[in-house]
Amino acid sequence: MKLLKTEMDGLFIIQPFVHHDERGSFVKTIHDGFYAENGLDPSFTESFYSISNKDVIRGMHFQYPPHAHDKLVYVLQGSILDVVLDLRKSSATYGQTFSRLLTAENREMLFIGKGLAHGFLSLESNSIVEYHTTTSQAKEAEGGILWNSFGFDWPVKDPVLSGRDKDFISFTQYTSQF
Repeated sequence: MKLLKTEMDGLFIIQPFVHHDERGSFVKTIHDGFYAENGLDPSFTESFYSISNKDVIRGMHFQYPPHAHDKLVYVLQGSILDVVLDLRKSSATYGQTFSRLLTAENREMLFIGKGLAHGFLSLESNSIVEYHTTTSQAKEAEGGILWNSFGFDWPVKDPVLSGRDKDFISFTQYTSQF
């Protein structure tokens, strides 16, 4: 496995171990020793996946403290444009975004630290995104930032969003708790 740093503190690209042979592929996504060696929390407590149609935007999601979590995200099928927004007021990259193409083919993963909002645009139908988090979902701690309120240029004309995601507050209305 290989860890690549990004401009944002707490946000990493992970290139997993991949083995190919006549049977197909084997991909290692989590190895506690690798995570611990790199100062990342390997204690994931919840795992889930989403299946999205083309042009679906999911996000921008996070959990407020004390339920804030680190998140590992990768694509099992299809492709997404993954987007991260820094919500940490004391961070040098506060209010800035990071985006990365994640696909079933490139197998890259994002490790997204606490205080970073996460979302993505599904670039094709039936894109399957798996998530692992270091805290379990706490309904009372769920937060979100309106997808089009922080200056990111989403490459989609008519995105499909949930009612919940359409009702999030704008970034200018957000008061950081991180």
